[in-house]
Amino acid sequence: MSVLTHSTKNVSQLPFFCSSNSLIFYLDDSTTFSQVLTLYNPYEFSVCYKVLCTASRTYSIAEPQGEIYPQHSVDIIVRLLDTSSNQNVIHKIRIQYFDRRKPQDLIGKRDITCTLLSYKPLEQNFDDKINNSSSRIRTITTKISQQEIHPLVVLFLIILSTICTLILILPTISDDESSSKIYLPSYLHMTTNFKVVASYILGLLTVIFIRR
Repeated sequence: MSVLTHSTKNVSQLPFFCSSNSLIFYLDDSTTFSQVLTLYNPYEFSVCYKVLCTASRTYSIAEPQGEIYPQHSVDIIVRLLDTSSNQNVIHKIRIQYFDRRKPQDLIGKRDITCTLLSYKPLEQNFDDKINNSSSRIRTITTKISQQEIHPLVVLFLIILSTICTLILILPTISDDESSSKIYLPSYLHMTTNFKVVASYILGLLTVIFIRR
């Protein structure tokens, strides 16, 4: 791998593409010490490439030069060699492209930055947070269901369930015809909202009893 130097030739250049414009290496994560960089050739002719670097002792490039066929890509591996290098310093990798028919003519280039950092930041995506929250909720629910409930509490829940069931059985105020045939006092006619609340409470109590 050669050291990056400035070209003295001013030629018209074509745009070329890479899988990333920057590479970050973390000293506390050895999996980042070797990274893949994909080079694309979108044109109808083959091109040759050459990789240069400003810090050849810090980084190594596997396959620093080669050929890319028309509308194909190649992968090169960038490895971190020296973990004692200065941190938070940005180095540069330059990829030069040449026409295979005229290897002396530079037809394009791309610059990739390489940064060495001490620690990898802690990151969690939104799905991970949702999964973790769901896991915590399931754990808490399991612990609650495994706890012993005092007999008086169980008796109270049974009484409350019975009351809610009776409220749902009693006639509704809006049911004029049916309520007139039952001959119940007016205070035993329930409103729709009252029945909705009773139904909701009964549903919660049913869930508790099922979990028990």
